[in-house]
Amino acid sequence: MPFRTVTDLDVQTLRTMTAAYDAVVARLNMKSDDPRTGPLAAKIVMLARAGERDVGKLIEQALIGLAR
Repeated sequence: MPFRTVTDLDVQTLRTMTAAYDAVVARLNMKSDDPRTGPLAAKIVMLARAGERDVGKLIEQALIGLAR
């Protein structure tokens, strides 16, 4: 789980973040050692801390972040 060190967000938000992370990893066929997994997790944390709770929007914004 990429978010085990995140302690400032509630359990439901962490579940939503994990669902978004897993969806992006699956969509892009990323392996656990893919160098994009770190930036992906960081982007999702940033978005969640900014208040985003919609899994679809987290996925969309995370994909945009990886494309840059």
